Amino acid sequence: MALQIKTFRITDASSETEVNSFLVNKRVHHWEASYTGDPALGYWNLLIAYEEDHRRPERPMQAGMRRSAPEPKPTPVKVDTPPDVPQELMGMYENIRKWRNQIARDEKIKPYVLFNNKQLEDMVKTPPATIDTLKSLVTDMTPELFDKYSNQLLGLISAAGSSTAA
Repeated sequence: MALQIKTFRITDASSETEVNSFLVNKRVHHWEASYTGDPALGYWNLLIAYEEDHRRPERPMQAGMRRSAPEPKPTPVKVDTPPDVPQELMGMYENIRKWRNQIARDEKIKPYVLFNNKQLEDMVKTPPATIDTLKSLVTDMTPELFDKYSNQLLGLISAAGSSTAA
């Protein structure tokens, strides 16, 4: 559509309402305002260069109203499911989980990159005794991270297992 121009003289609230009603379904490309007259009895001249915008059907706004922000999207609620580990192994579970979280912070990665919670539960329920067994449990861990941390993890599991058995 072609650009059109409209001028308004704003002297009071009703002329503001007229401008607001006019602007519904219009795309403003340019506007200018100037004040004319003395400070007490003057008025505003408003020039608007616009085109019709049929993509946004809206109802006219009333004087003094502002367009409201869109409703915020609700944030999903995170549900923490308790680990499927016997109570007597919870200490071991928590120690390994804390170790994993510390390594993840040090490496600036997410904890699940090392191993996820299900793999952690399996590790606690059936503690691996060898590197190969550990490797079959922590399938998410990259070879580089496995080479770097597998001995620490086995030592932690071994130490926690011997304290649980005692």
